[in-house]
This record gives sequence, C-alpha cells and structure tokens, in this order.
Amino acid sequence: MAGSTSQKELLTLIRDVSTEKSQGERRVVNLKRQIEELQSELDSVNSELEEAKRLKESTEQQLKGYEVEFAMNESSIQTIEARISSIQDEVSAIGSDLEAIKNEEGDLR
Repeated sequence: MAGSTSQKELLTLIRDVSTEKSQGERRVVNLKRQIEELQSELDSVNSELEEAKRLKESTEQQLKGYEVEFAMNESSIQTIEARISSIQDEVSAIGSDLEAIKNEEGDLR
C-alpha cells in the first residue's frame, strides 16, 4: 500500500509539474505575442511621429516662406507709399505752378 501511495504521489507530482510547465509555456507564448503586438504598435506610433515631424518641418518652411513674402510685400508697400507721396507733392507743385500761370494770364488780359 505504501508503494501504491508513493506511486500515486509521484504521478500527481509529475502531473503537477507537467501542468505547470504547460501553463508556463502558454504564458511565454502569450507574452511573446503581447511583445510582438506592442512592438507593432511602437513601430506604428514611431511612423506617425516621423510623419508628424516631417509635416512640422514642412509647415515651418512654408511659414518662413510666408514671412519672407510678407517682408517683401511690406517693403513694396513702403516703396509705393513713398512714390505716391512724391507724386502728390509733384501734383501739388504743378497745381501751384498752374495757378500761378493762370494768375499771370489773367493779369496779362
């Protein structure tokens, strides 16, 4: 009877070890799958991050271009305003000269 009990205990122990080994293997497989999924997620997020960086850089380049264009437009506006002011001065001077000529003409009549 003692041999039979010992044999049963040994078989139970073997079954328990086998069950634990099987569960451990399943855990390892599950953890490997989880690692693969996380690695895939990480790759995807890294790709999105790289795309966002490229978009940011492109947007910054566009902004710099707009800033240069704006500065050039500001300069053009100032130049045009100066020309308008100069033309207005000339028109005013010609108007004064014309008025003086009209006065002289009136005096001559």
